[in-house]
Amino acid sequence: MGPTSTEATPTATARTGPTETGRTATGPTGPTPTERTGGPEPRFPALAALIGAGQVPSFLDSRLGRDAYRARLAPEAAAALFDWPRLNAALAEHRLSPPRLRLERSGQDATKGLFRERRPRRGPVLHDLDPAVLNARLREGATLILDAANELSPPLQRLCASLAAEFACACQANLYACWGATQGFDVHWDDHDVFVVQVEGRKRWTLYGSTRAAPTRRDHHDEHVRPETPLEETLLEPGDVLYLPRGYWHAAVGLGGPTMHLTVGLTRKTGSDFLHWLADYALADAGARADLPLERDDAVLGAHLSGVLAGIGTQSPETLARLYRRHVEAHQAHRPALSFPFLGGEETAFTPDDRIALAPGVARVTAGGDGRSVVLSWRGTEYIVDAALAAPLQALARGEAVAYAAFEAVVADAARPLVRPFVAEMLGRGVFVAHSDRPC
Repeated sequence: MGPTSTEATPTATARTGPTETGRTATGPTGPTPTERTGGPEPRFPALAALIGAGQVPSFLDSRLGRDAYRARLAPEAAAALFDWPRLNAALAEHRLSPPRLRLERSGQDATKGLFRERRPRRGPVLHDLDPAVLNARLREGATLILDAANELSPPLQRLCASLAAEFACACQANLYACWGATQGFDVHWDDHDVFVVQVEGRKRWTLYGSTRAAPTRRDHHDEHVRPETPLEETLLEPGDVLYLPRGYWHAAVGLGGPTMHLTVGLTRKTGSDFLHWLADYALADAGARADLPLERDDAVLGAHLSGVLAGIGTQSPETLARLYRRHVEAHQAHRPALSFPFLGGEETAFTPDDRIALAPGVARVTAGGDGRSVVLSWRGTEYIVDAALAAPLQALARGEAVAYAAFEAVVADAARPLVRPFVAEMLGRGVFVAHSDRPC
């Protein structure tokens, strides 16, 4: 809702990442220059669901990215994320091809022969899972691995989407199942943080700690070798949660009987990622685009590089931080949020009781700086709306569903006819989703 008049007029101006492409949600208002909109709200409901709300502050301060951490869910809460019936249905109803679905045994791939290949006429090669081979390999001690299990479970997908929004990172859950006292992988470390959620059965985890701070797969270093002596062994039972930061050496082994666990991985951005973005952002400066005088001596080259760095330094660190945050949020992978049969067009007839929610993604609401507007930031795009809508938008940003009537109730009478096209336009863009109990 643009703050362009003294009355509350529900038009919305949208602005995006550093290129400032600009979009208009419902009115003819153009792109608005970027202003400071404040930092993200420090709320972590998905993290709290995993480790407990009371543990969130200390976890963020002392464990995130630093050390292992234990927590516990109710067993039924863990099973709600994924369970044996859901796995059976996924294998039967979805065409899960390697490497997404694979087998590992003692650190070796055991997938060969698991699928029968066939090619329909004029079609691609299809992989049909062979149940007999699968059962035999699992009886022999192989571990079943299913990547992106969150795509097959709505509760798990909601958890991953929420964690991705809270940490502005990529989040994916993989599933591991085995039936004996076996080990799928040897001692190893992951290049992302993981929350291990034990769903069924028991597994023993051997933890070795870190030998290099925040390693990456591209960061080869002689000192980053597996420790010989473990720090501890811990037993995970249904409902147990184990957090391991990136680079933490570990191994897991089943203890007999069927066992299933999930690894919810967070691939967070690093300083190196920021510098890669900064290199592209700097191309707006002619000095950064100019050829380097490598044919001259180091003094001349150094002076040129000093100029390049000075050009980058014209932006304050806070401004660069905001631009990079918006870039990250705008480029996060996400599923489309649709509200069929609503299409968001003029024909959409909302009723007062229809509920509006915000689609999954990083979202916050901040003051607009002029005293008459607020900014809804969603997935790297900032929508400038009239300050009258602050209360319902803040409720949306908290993850609440708001009745459509609440939008009309907070604006002036003269602006009320503009609420419906505003909500419909945001719905059409996939920013809002609509829920209705009415029969179609």
